[in-house]
Amino acid sequence: MKPLAIFCATALFSLQASALELAKHPQVFDAGQGVSLTLAPSADGRQALVQVKGINHPLDEVVFLTQVHDLGNEQSDYGIRLDGRDYNLLNKRRAWGGESLQLNLPNTPGYDLSFNESKTQAFKSSDLLALYQRQEKAGLQARLAAFDRKKRLEAYTDSLRKMDRDASEACGTPLTTSVNWDAIDDNSLIGLSVPSYCGEVVNQLAYLCGSTDAFKAESKSIKGVECSFGEKMKLHEQNGQLQFTTHADEANQGDFINAVLRNR
Repeated sequence: MKPLAIFCATALFSLQASALELAKHPQVFDAGQGVSLTLAPSADGRQALVQVKGINHPLDEVVFLTQVHDLGNEQSDYGIRLDGRDYNLLNKRRAWGGESLQLNLPNTPGYDLSFNESKTQAFKSSDLLALYQRQEKAGLQARLAAFDRKKRLEAYTDSLRKMDRDASEACGTPLTTSVNWDAIDDNSLIGLSVPSYCGEVVNQLAYLCGSTDAFKAESKSIKGVECSFGEKMKLHEQNGQLQFTTHADEANQGDFINAVLRNR
């Protein structure tokens, strides 16, 4: 997110927070292992302050002003902006035993929440609102909302390295996937899981090497994969390098890659 956009978003949230009227009955939930969540809905039910505590994560103790998305049938999602994209931090669903709530954290299994009556009775909504306003004034939520290209590239590169290691072990030859990152804009990095596309070639190599000794022997001539995004999916070999062009809207990419590799 550009500096002007961050400023505008911060100003908007400041206005929302200053005019926010909270409902009379906030709630505190436990998720086990010392993890808890505080939920303070607005009086009109359209927003809610949400804070998670006890997690080893940058979101720990941050108070978010969530937007409540009513899905009907007493079900709703509580959305925030995180790392350049919309993110559902909390899901409320109907269940046979009553209401079911789940906390979602990036790259972490979801937490099922249970109501804590004693903590709820001791909780003051005014304290949570004051903390939110202090954090918002310091720009904490805005920094978490902004897209960090460097951080995203590091995460995607690490994922591809793991896929490369698995394929190298399966095929008994070093395999490396390279991506033309400069050709991928921020919106694509935010909206697409690049490793899921560019890493599919080594995934299929690993599968085929583990399936037949003949293919494993043939794979020794492959030096690596060069991946890019284009208008149409293509895969061909040039001087030992697999040149892979992928496209987000192409279906059955694994089957396509598998067929090309088996007939190379």
